[in-house]
Amino acid sequence: MLALVSDVSGVPGKRDAQSERQSSWLSLLGTVPGRLSGASGPLRLSFAGFVLWHLSTQAYRAHTDGALPEAGFEQKPWFVGALLLLLWLPFSVLGLRQLSRSFARGALKGSGQERALAAIEPISLAIVLLFGALHGLLMACPLLSGSLAEADLRQELVADLSSTWRGLPLLGIAYLCAVGAASFCAARLTFAALPGARPGLRRAVLGFSVLGYLLGSYAVIRNGSGSLLP
Repeated sequence: MLALVSDVSGVPGKRDAQSERQSSWLSLLGTVPGRLSGASGPLRLSFAGFVLWHLSTQAYRAHTDGALPEAGFEQKPWFVGALLLLLWLPFSVLGLRQLSRSFARGALKGSGQERALAAIEPISLAIVLLFGALHGLLMACPLLSGSLAEADLRQELVADLSSTWRGLPLLGIAYLCAVGAASFCAARLTFAALPGARPGLRRAVLGFSVLGYLLGSYAVIRNGSGSLLP
């Protein structure tokens, strides 16, 4: 009798529909890593281009800003949110999968230089992912939540970089390490996305990565100390 009432009320049908929707969502989420792996080449190149663009922009801002840094278009909440959703989030998923595969591998193969690069690559990628997450929590999240105005974002960054602990600019040193890791990752990701690149193109990629490191280091030191070059 209870089974008959439950059939008439339609409760089992609702439960079946809910379970089907849940299973469809789970199956859709399960295909996300595979889709990201299929788009790993463009995603790697996009992230490498973003690193060079971001470091160049910050170096330009550090060189042209006065005592009170002004807000740029790259600090607009909609722009920062779009970068987090469309670039950083997919790259983080891809980077974590690459890290898990790197740590699961056995002994490194190849020449001494190749083994050294293969050993440094996961370390630099881990630094980039960790720094990006912390940088987003300290800068992007307050900006998107409205607790920090975009006009005050660079001033907050300058204040953090110029701070010291027992006379040591620890945060500035951390930023310099992150700049080096990001520049190295940008070059390695580009090589992975273009495995058949010619020697001339590979030299150009290395040149751009060194340029990105120099520009990023200039931006960090300029913001932290107030001056570096006349």
